[in-house]
Amino acid sequence: MLKKIIRHIVHFYNRIRLHNTDFTLITNTCIGGIIYHELHLQFMSPTINCGILEHDQFITFSSHLEHYLQLSLDFIPSEWNYPVAILHGNWGDVIVHFTHYKSEQEALKKWSKRKERVNPQNIFIMMDGDNCTEEQVKSFESIPVKRKVIITMKNYPECKSVFAIKRQDYVQSEILKYGLIKKSVRWFELFDYVYFFNTGKIRNNALFRNH
Repeated sequence: MLKKIIRHIVHFYNRIRLHNTDFTLITNTCIGGIIYHELHLQFMSPTINCGILEHDQFITFSSHLEHYLQLSLDFIPSEWNYPVAILHGNWGDVIVHFTHYKSEQEALKKWSKRKERVNPQNIFIMMDGDNCTEEQVKSFESIPVKRKVIITMKNYPECKSVFAIKRQDYVQSEILKYGLIKKSVRWFELFDYVYFFNTGKIRNNALFRNH
């Protein structure tokens, strides 16, 4: 019960802090959908509830976003229990995993609807960079979008887009416990994403320790 109350307080605090509300957030995992949902914002990104699992493919997709969003999804057979599609682009194929959809029809409908909402003047890129190589981090840095962040397990001081957290703090689908009242925080919340959307700048979340 206490955990739920704390989460409601944190979500409310984030919503009142947020001034930029019509942004498009491109992500390689489901983080984007969680963030939009908790900020009570309309989904303005086609990557909601999707995954682009290969880091190089996500970097390519983000680097040529306008091109890839003009392409048609080519659904393919897969071993997964959800739809998988390929975007056959000029810079290489990008495989999209529709991890939270039950059918190709649903995936196509959501993807098509949300890509029409993309705000090309207000785009942010957020990448879960677990297990990224140094070369991939540098490639991410070269994406021609000013407001971008890659969350990694290693610091790269020469790369301005990196937000580094400790390996023990990176617990996918789990929560971390902090303080006497056991505040619940997901690993990506160590990054102050509301400040990022407001300013385009990267910093720690003052509510939680990034230790």
